[in-house]
Amino acid sequence: MKPPLVRTDELAHTYGSGLTAVVAVHGVTCVIGEETRAVVTGRAGAGKTTLLHLLAGMKKPTAGTIEWPAFEPSPPGPDLIGLVLQDGGLLRDLDVRLNVALPLVLAGRTGTAVRDAVDGALELVGLAGFAKKAPRDLTGEQIRLAILARALAPAPKLILADDPAGWLDQREGERLLGRLVQAADRLAAGLLVATAEPAPAGLFGEQWAMVDGKLVRDR
Repeated sequence: MKPPLVRTDELAHTYGSGLTAVVAVHGVTCVIGEETRAVVTGRAGAGKTTLLHLLAGMKKPTAGTIEWPAFEPSPPGPDLIGLVLQDGGLLRDLDVRLNVALPLVLAGRTGTAVRDAVDGALELVGLAGFAKKAPRDLTGEQIRLAILARALAPAPKLILADDPAGWLDQREGERLLGRLVQAADRLAAGLLVATAEPAPAGLFGEQWAMVDGKLVRDR
């Protein structure tokens, strides 16, 4: 049996201290493997974004434990965790290809390896014909897909997406989430999506919810 990608036990994160302390994540215990296809819903401020940042190793817990058993080194670098952020906008002076390539170049990749990774990611999300387009020439859905392609280009083993369909209409959002699940299947990567909106029925294998920083499993 393969080790899980990430495992937490009573994970917690508090902002501030004393009377001004805010508990964003409280007592979260979960396991995410490469077969996980999970969505976590909850209102704004419920702790979803902080949880994703903890799982990605971007924040340190203030209580509890978190481990990445399948990764070495641990916590893993950004090339092994594809993090789709709410504010992950594209650079307007770069075309789609260069926007998707930028994290790879900053990570030290060069030449054919970058070109192949970018082409593969754009094909994966259905933007192969838009590589030379500037962000201003894209629709809202295409912009979100380009942001997704940027996270997928390194072929991560764990995908964490924070409201990836934000400000899209229902049909566009469902289409993007479907592509995200398909991408996780193609990459054999674990997937956790956070969203304030209900997910399409049957798209995710696990339905979770965040309520006042606590994780509740619906199924």
